[in-house]
Amino acid sequence: MPTSSSDVNHLLRRAGFAPTVAEVNALTPLDRTAVVNAVLDMSTAPAVVPPVELADPKKGDWEKWVATTKWWIDRMRTTNTPLQEKMAIFWHSHFATSQDKVDDMGLMFEQNEIFRQQGLGNFRDLVHLVVIHPSMLLFLDSDDNKVGAPNENLARELMELFTLGVNQYTQADVVAAARAWTGHGTVAWNDPTYKFWPGRHDDRNKTIFGETKNWDGPDVIDGILRDHLDKKAISAKFIARKMWNWFAYPNAPQAVLDTITAAFYDSDLNVAELMRAIFMNDEFYSSNCKHGLVRNPIEYVVAMLKYTGIDAPTANPQWWLENLGMRPFYPPNVAGWKQNAYFLSSASFWSKADFAANIGWHVKDQPTGLLSNEAALGPAAAIQAGFDALGINEPSIQTRTALENWLATQKGHAGQSWLERGYLVRLLLLTPDFQLA
Repeated sequence: MPTSSSDVNHLLRRAGFAPTVAEVNALTPLDRTAVVNAVLDMSTAPAVVPPVELADPKKGDWEKWVATTKWWIDRMRTTNTPLQEKMAIFWHSHFATSQDKVDDMGLMFEQNEIFRQQGLGNFRDLVHLVVIHPSMLLFLDSDDNKVGAPNENLARELMELFTLGVNQYTQADVVAAARAWTGHGTVAWNDPTYKFWPGRHDDRNKTIFGETKNWDGPDVIDGILRDHLDKKAISAKFIARKMWNWFAYPNAPQAVLDTITAAFYDSDLNVAELMRAIFMNDEFYSSNCKHGLVRNPIEYVVAMLKYTGIDAPTANPQWWLENLGMRPFYPPNVAGWKQNAYFLSSASFWSKADFAANIGWHVKDQPTGLLSNEAALGPAAAIQAGFDALGINEPSIQTRTALENWLATQKGHAGQSWLERGYLVRLLLLTPDFQLA
């Protein structure tokens, strides 16, 4: 049976950034299974062409960060497979390495591409790729991890933040795992290419999770994410809960968590199957879920740009994202970004207002496009046109009334429709309705 436009809109917002009326209408004739299949289909993902600045030896890392951030924001704005980029953001927060310490935008871009290409694949494979990538080794001080002086950072974060969660391991496990990771480093300080150094590796027996053998670093990942040490089920639940929190709302009901965890575990930790279980679950389409998340700053900026047709080079969102609370390639700490209240503060609101003003300024100068015929409409029709243009498909009565009353007071100012359009777009972008993810 067909899927309601409300449910399709909700799914496309959570699995992407800013669904248009045409995108929603194209999927409503399909049943939920077919809609979810379409969202999970990455076969038409656009090719990745890195920003040219990354290969320019004359550009410094700051210039490369600016170029890469604009490149990524514009890819999110224009892609026909937005879930791929949404997963890249999630994994960027989960494996929260920061350019602040890595100090190499080329490496950060490589890691970002791992998230993009492997983010819906097997979780075990993803962890293997991310953990030995030089960006992670440098970030967690493991590039110089050697026998006799093991560094515990990577071993600890692999267990606590990346795979198992708190209280699922002992300090002795961390100490032994740190020894297992010795020798996994980089070529040299000026050549951050991964290299395993056998002479720096502790090849003695180590006991991890109660099993004694000559563990190597990658063995620890397999020990956690395969069945024989009873850690795989713990990890499946840890990731399933975190994924539900990110895409649905915080604190899944136990029955929902059990269902999506089972789907993830039974698929041998296939992330696409976890996402399918989340998107197929009835609770995902509940009122509680539809009103359970606010857009994070990256989602908010991308939605603004897509709906208004303004590209990142024009809008320069990178100058606002830090004050909004989510600067790409600079997670706040090893735990990544939080949600909801984390992004709701007086400081972040003023940054939103400032960026909305920036967007409104560009929109008012458009001769055609968003609300360009606003002057020919009455207040009610103009506000509805604004809702339609910005993907606000279920505005509250309070929002509608406040905006109609405001616009009604602006009418009669001859020759000022262009100015009204800029202010109206700004107000629409600051409504509580547009804040919802």
